[in-house]
Amino acid sequence: MKKILVPIDGSENSKKALLKAKEFGINNKSDIIILCVVNSLKDNPYIIDQDFTTELSKRNIEIGKSILNEALELFKDYPYKVETRLRNAEDIAETIIDTAEDEEIDLIVMGRRGINVSSRSLLGSVSNKVLNYANKSVLVVK
Repeated sequence: MKKILVPIDGSENSKKALLKAKEFGINNKSDIIILCVVNSLKDNPYIIDQDFTTELSKRNIEIGKSILNEALELFKDYPYKVETRLRNAEDIAETIIDTAEDEEIDLIVMGRRGINVSSRSLLGSVSNKVLNYANKSVLVVK
C-alpha cells in the first residue's frame, strides 16, 4: 500500500479517519494525501446574486484551508510523505473518486458520515457513493 487518500470535512468522523489512516500508513510505509472538497456554488440556478456566490465560495475555500491545516497537525511526527489537496467542486463523492484515480491511490480511508448527515443513517451519501463507485479499496471508519 503505497498511497492513502483521506477525504475530510472537519467532522469528528474525519478526524477518526485521519488517525486510522496514520496508523495504516505507519504500518505500511505509505504516503498520505489529505483531501478537502469545498462546494464551488458555481452556476447554481437558485442563487441570483453572483457577488454573494463569489464571497461564499471564497469563504468555503478559507474554511477548507483551515480544515487541512488542522489535519496536518495530526501528522507532524509522521515519517512518510503527507500532502494536502483542496478541490472546489459540486459533487464531493465524484471528486474523491477522480482524485483517487488521478493520484493512483491504493486505499481511501474516510469517515462514515460527515458534518451534514443525520445520525439516523448508517452511511452518509458521500461515503456510500465512494464505497459503491470507486475502483479503489475503501475503508469506512466508524
